[in-house]
Amino acid sequence: MPVPARIGRADQTLAKKRRLLQIAREEFIRQGYRAVTMDAIAQAAGVSKRSLYLWHEDKAALFRACLAAGVERFPLPQFSDPAEPEADLRAFGVALLMEFTRPSTIGMARLLLREAHEFTEFGPMIRQSQDDFLILPLANHLERAGVANGNKIAAAKLLLGMFLIPVHNYLLIDAALPDERECEGHVSMVVRTFLQGCRGKEDGAA
Repeated sequence: MPVPARIGRADQTLAKKRRLLQIAREEFIRQGYRAVTMDAIAQAAGVSKRSLYLWHEDKAALFRACLAAGVERFPLPQFSDPAEPEADLRAFGVALLMEFTRPSTIGMARLLLREAHEFTEFGPMIRQSQDDFLILPLANHLERAGVANGNKIAAAKLLLGMFLIPVHNYLLIDAALPDERECEGHVSMVVRTFLQGCRGKEDGAA
């Protein structure tokens, strides 16, 4: 029947697009942005150059798509009870830190640091993705939980920065990345310290 056949072709095309982005991401990490060519990516992904340019008009567009695909893997904050935020913040922090210690995520972070001069046009997109997927959802939850201290955006940025200290240390001073148990321990300490600080400030203000 024609409809299932169209659905099957659409699924195949979607799978090809996803595989293309995975391969392109790997090539950008391995070679660097400047060294990668569209022809080489088309060949590595097993797609025609015509298809590649139909999906992504140039290398910058392909790189933007790779960044967007990485952002989509970020764990979305799932918060249940604003009155008891600690467990939800721990779960979110561990999921976030584990994602940021994945080899492909670390590889893209290294690439962005190493070739930052190539990516000035991508800065606004990266910041907007960070705001939409991480900072704003977390900030709204902190506000509902009563631990934003009057500035929910600053509180969310502070907490995210505390969560990701091991990643920053790895990128800047080549410290070892934490394993899952170490991620859990780090996040637990961060959440306790953050909540105690926020609540202590509220008590002092009262």
